[in-house]
Amino acid sequence: MSIKISVIVPVYNVEKFLRECLDSILSQTLAEIEVVAINDGSPDNSLSILREYEKKDSRIIVIDKQNEGVGKARNDGIKKARGEFIAFMDSDDFYPSDDILETLYISAVKNNVKISGGRRCRLLPDGEIIKDTFAVDEKRMTFDAKGLSKYNDYQYDYGYTQFIYDRQMLVDGNIGFPPYKRFQDPPFFVRAMIAGGDFYVTDCEVYCYRMVYDKAKYENSKTMDFLSGLTDNLKASRENNMAKLHYLTAMRLYQDASFMATQNLFEADALKLIEKMIKVIALVDIEWLKSEGYNLPEPFVPEVFQYAISTAGKYERIRKNKFIRLLGKAKK
Repeated sequence: MSIKISVIVPVYNVEKFLRECLDSILSQTLAEIEVVAINDGSPDNSLSILREYEKKDSRIIVIDKQNEGVGKARNDGIKKARGEFIAFMDSDDFYPSDDILETLYISAVKNNVKISGGRRCRLLPDGEIIKDTFAVDEKRMTFDAKGLSKYNDYQYDYGYTQFIYDRQMLVDGNIGFPPYKRFQDPPFFVRAMIAGGDFYVTDCEVYCYRMVYDKAKYENSKTMDFLSGLTDNLKASRENNMAKLHYLTAMRLYQDASFMATQNLFEADALKLIEKMIKVIALVDIEWLKSEGYNLPEPFVPEVFQYAISTAGKYERIRKNKFIRLLGKAKK
């Protein structure tokens, strides 16, 4: 059987949702698929569930490994995959209907593109499924109608699970996921989209994302990795002359990264975090953005530094930081 799509599913501690996820893949009308499920050292019964499904359906390939993070797990899946295209599924999510993969595959082949995708819906904690929406300032970076599109026009960074990707394109371009604990998928998505160029958009929801609150997403190490991902995208957007993406990434730094850093300001590695934020800020090409019609807040100083100034007296190491002292003087 010629495999048309390989669905890569990293699995970690999701026994509660894993069956629903696998069922939504295996019930697809496109039969010529394989599921590469990577058990990333799950401490629960996830591996047992994978073995159960492996016995029932020969299209499932299980990789059992020690925990190394979701990015490495997806990369292992790419190496193992044999399909013409690759799809990515998080193990607590699912496809909203049985014809998703067939629709995406036909769209890609018919329009001779290396990437095909669609919209996302969300499953709320109360069980309600709603169509995904975006903040007003990001709405212009999303798509509303089906048809061919260019990434140079799109320039968005989230939503990689809503697309299928030509496997050979990923392999030849050495396009994979960086080993970050958070924000490892946007750098992958940006690189893949730049390599693909044109992509096709369907007119339906092709992926359902389960909303799960995760307090740990703000911990120091994940904030540092979030900054690494922003660094990747700031460089890629500047190198490829993508001002919309550069602006979007700068605002993620100004808002999201600043909020995350504030949660970790009094941790042991706070100064490393501050120093890394300064380095990432230096990558933002403010003048170029202004010339392209994108005006950043002035001065471009994330709120975490303002917070650090006002609370520095509580933390000796921050109070002595040269950059914080300079900011304090500039504020007077």
